[in-house]
Amino acid sequence: MERLIEALNKASNSVKWGGLAAVIVVLTAGNFYFFVQEAADRIAQQADEQRTLEQQLAEKKAIADNLTDRRREMDQLDQKLQEALTELPEQKDIDELLAQLNDVGKKSGLEIARVEPAPESNESFFARIPVKMMVSGNYHEIALFLQEVANMRRIVNVNNINLKVNTSNTKPEKVILNSDFMATTFRFVDNKAKKGAPKP
Repeated sequence: MERLIEALNKASNSVKWGGLAAVIVVLTAGNFYFFVQEAADRIAQQADEQRTLEQQLAEKKAIADNLTDRRREMDQLDQKLQEALTELPEQKDIDELLAQLNDVGKKSGLEIARVEPAPESNESFFARIPVKMMVSGNYHEIALFLQEVANMRRIVNVNNINLKVNTSNTKPEKVILNSDFMATTFRFVDNKAKKGAPKP
């Protein structure tokens, strides 16, 4: 060590400064390799992890948004199904329908002479439930009744309309017509449920 110090003392100033510079470079390189580079690697690793987490968060947010949209669509479809089942119910509910027809007839000013349900007939996914009706009233009252029936929530088709003048009319100031027609309603038939049901 003493020889090294003597050699440094005897050396020129340029050699001394060169040696000092080499030592500084070696220390700086070691410091960079052991401390700065390690910190830079950790920063890069954390940046990669952050990008991965941000990507996962974006994916999960997209799934959550998609799930919310799907729930909203399911709610809308359920609401439409309930509306459709009002128009085309699964049950006959013939008593309720007859009560509605009777109520509409009275509100229209008609006298209902006959309401006679006929046997239903099955189609592919629905059944027809015909109801024979006979009413009496003037032309305006009959037209109003038919309009109100068309506006009912449940689907009711009216056909085979016959109009005849009531010859036993006791009101000469009012032309009374007798009308008979077929009011046909429908109900939904679940063919899957029918297939899965046990045979009697």
